Amino acid sequence: MLKSFTLKVFVSVLSAAFLAIAITVYFGIRTIGEGQEIDVRNRMLSEAELASRLYSLNGGNADSVLAALRHTGDVEPKAPLRLTITDATGKVTYDSSGSANTENFDNHLDRPEIQQAMKSGYGYSMRDSGTLDTRYVYAAVTLNEGGVLRLAVPMESVKHDVWNRSGILLQVGFITVIISLIIAVLVSLSLKNSFLPMIGIVKEIAQGQLHRRILKIPGREFAPLATAVNSMATSIEEQVHSYADKTAQLETVLNSMSDGVLVLDPKGQIRRCNKAMERYFPVMKKSVGRQVVEVLPAPQVQNAIDGLLSENKSENRNESRSKNGVNQSVSLHLGLATGQVFSVFLSKPAKPDRRCGLVAVFHDVTDIMRLEQVRRDFVANVSHELRTPLTAICGYAETILSVKDKDKCRKFAQVILRNAYGLERMIKDLLDLSTLEKEGTSKKLEPVYVLDSANEALDICASALRERDLNVECTIPEDCEVMADNIYLSQVFRNLIENASRYADKGSTVRITHRYDNGQVFLRVQNKGPLIPPQDLERIFERFYSVERHRGQAGTTGLGLSICRHILERYHGRIWAESPDSQGCTSFVFALERAHSAPAPESGDEEGVESEA
Repeated sequence: MLKSFTLKVFVSVLSAAFLAIAITVYFGIRTIGEGQEIDVRNRMLSEAELASRLYSLNGGNADSVLAALRHTGDVEPKAPLRLTITDATGKVTYDSSGSANTENFDNHLDRPEIQQAMKSGYGYSMRDSGTLDTRYVYAAVTLNEGGVLRLAVPMESVKHDVWNRSGILLQVGFITVIISLIIAVLVSLSLKNSFLPMIGIVKEIAQGQLHRRILKIPGREFAPLATAVNSMATSIEEQVHSYADKTAQLETVLNSMSDGVLVLDPKGQIRRCNKAMERYFPVMKKSVGRQVVEVLPAPQVQNAIDGLLSENKSENRNESRSKNGVNQSVSLHLGLATGQVFSVFLSKPAKPDRRCGLVAVFHDVTDIMRLEQVRRDFVANVSHELRTPLTAICGYAETILSVKDKDKCRKFAQVILRNAYGLERMIKDLLDLSTLEKEGTSKKLEPVYVLDSANEALDICASALRERDLNVECTIPEDCEVMADNIYLSQVFRNLIENASRYADKGSTVRITHRYDNGQVFLRVQNKGPLIPPQDLERIFERFYSVERHRGQAGTTGLGLSICRHILERYHGRIWAESPDSQGCTSFVFALERAHSAPAPESGDEEGVESEA
C-alpha cells in the first residue's frame, strides 16, 4: 500500500500513461495486421491474376511464370513463393515446392481457395498446408483450360512484414513511455515542491509560531485546505493567548497571596505551590511529584489529605462535607518546632479532576496567636496589678471606719493615698501607651540636646535615687543632639533611670553614657544589680511583663519599658537590653538618629562597647 501522496500521484500518472500507450499500441498493431491481411489478399490475388496471364502467354510454362513473378512481381525475390497448378478435377499438375512427382500430392479439389476459384474465378484463404505442414496464404484463379493456378506465400513472411510495420509503432510507444515517465516524475516533484511551503508553515504553527499563515496556495483545489489550516491556526492562537492570560492572571494572584497555596494531584502528590509557600517552606521549590509528608513533617496534615482523597470521614477535625456537589473541606491548625503556627484549609473539588485532587491553603497565624497570648497576659497582668492596690485601698478604708485613733487613721490614709497614686500612675501609663499607639509610629522630628533631657529625668528621679543611696555618672556632652522630642526623650530617660534605681545595688553607681556610630547616637543606662535571664531580655518590653526576681517590687506599673519602646519606634529608633553587658552589669541601650547640626565626635568618646542584642 502506497503511503506517500506524491508516490501515489507518480504511479497514477505513469499507470494512466502506460494504459493509454498499451491500448494504442495494441489496437494499432491489430489495425496494422488487419490492413496487412487485406493488402496481402489483394496482392496475392493480383499476383495470381498476373501469373494466370503469364501462364497463358508462355504456353503453359510454369517455371517461366514463377521466374517472372519473382523478378517482376510485387513479391520480394527471396520470398518463398509457391506456385501450384491443378486441372479441373483438382489433380496437381505442377508444384514449385521441389517435388518432381506430382502423383504424391493430394487432390486439391477440397481446398477452400480452389473451391472458391472454381465458383467465382477467384479464391483466397489462410491455412496450414496439408502437404508441407506449413501455414500459408493462398490465392487462386481459374485458367482458360479449366484448371486452377494457385500462389502461396508462407505466413512467416507475411508476419515479418506486419512486424516490420508494427516496429515503428512500438518504437513510438516506447518513446512515449519514457516521456510519460519523465512527465510523471516532473508532476510528482512539482506537486511535492508545491506542498513543501504549506507543510513548512503547518510545522511552524505546530512548533508554536501561531502567527504564521498559508499565503501561497499551489492550486485552486487546495484553497479550502489552506483556509481551514489558517482558520485552525487563528483559533489555536486565540485559545493559547486566552489560556496564557488566564494562567498569567492565576500565577499573579497565587504569587501575590500572603497565604501559602499547595496544589496536589488525585494521588496526593505535589503539583505546584506559590511563592508564599516557598517562603514558608523553602524545600517546596523542589518537591513536585512528592508526598506532602516527605517535605513537611506534619503527619496530621498528611492524614487529613489521605482522608479527603479517600473520602473517609474524620471525627476530630472541624469538617464540612456535602454530597450535593459542594467542595469537601477540612481545616486544622499546624504548629511547628520553629514556633510558627499555620491554619491549614484543605479543599477537594466537588467533581473529580485528573489534574487537581486537592488544594491546601496555609495561613500564617503566628502573629495572631502571639497577640492573642499577649492579650490574655495583658488582661491577667492588669487584673493582678489593679487588684493589689485596690485591695489595699479597700482594706485600709474599712479599717479607718472602725478605728478612732487619728494617728492610725492618718497612717492608713497615707497607705490609701500611696496606692491611689500608684493606680493613677498605672492609668496614666496606659493612657500614654494608648496615645502612642493611636498616633502611629511616626512623628515630626526636631534636634534635641540629649543632656537636657537626661538632666530633667534625673531631677524627677532624684528622690528615688537618694532612697537607695545611688550615685549617677553622666558623661553625655552638652553638644550631643538627636532627632526627637524633648518631652518624650526625657520620659525615656526617666523610665530607664527609675528602673535602674529600683533594681541597682544600694550604694552603687548608675552610669549614663553615649557613643556615635554611622549617623546614630547610642545611649546607655547601666546599673550594677541582679541580671535579667536571657529568655526574658526581649519580653521585658511587653506590657506588665515581670521577671521572677522583680516580683514584690513596689512602685512600678510594669509599663515603663513598653512605653520606652513605643516612644523610640515613633522616632525610628530602637531599644534593647544587655544583661550581662561587657562589664557584667545590666544595661539598657537605645539608638536615635543624630542631628545634622551636631559637631563631629572626638576620638575620646565613650570607651564602652555598644552592640545590639
